[in-house]
Amino acid sequence: MKLSQDDIRARFKARGLKVTPQRAAIYRALAETTSHPTADALYRAVRRRYPMISPNTVYYTLGALRDAGLIHEVNYWHDGARFDANMQPHHHLVCLGCRTIHDVMDAGLSRLQAPAGFRREFQITGHRVEFHGYCEACRETGPRRTARVTTRRSAPAARA
Repeated sequence: MKLSQDDIRARFKARGLKVTPQRAAIYRALAETTSHPTADALYRAVRRRYPMISPNTVYYTLGALRDAGLIHEVNYWHDGARFDANMQPHHHLVCLGCRTIHDVMDAGLSRLQAPAGFRREFQITGHRVEFHGYCEACRETGPRRTARVTTRRSAPAARA
């Protein structure tokens, strides 16, 4: 999604975050992609415009944005956090070969609830559904462990 500087300023202000050019650039880079990038990928993207930015600034900013509720941290298989600025309820389809992550927008999945016994024992604050499999490219060429940085949003699944 394209964000204006005013949109970013309003979102930061609503969450009590100071707006700096570097913070805004990091948030904009994340909000304008669906690829669920790593902190390093965001650093490389933002560094093109702000060559003096440090990796520490990117990591610190991502933590601040996450703590403020502006982004999600997505961590599959503990091989490095990925980040997502899509705050709409959604789930993920993850390729086990190339580690590409696709957003799955499906209201039915968002309405799932834990069994009543768990709801009595736990204060459940949310849930995430993850589908794991192999994308078309990995099925054709065989699984590989390199992460792609492109992803697309899926349309809601057709109901039978």
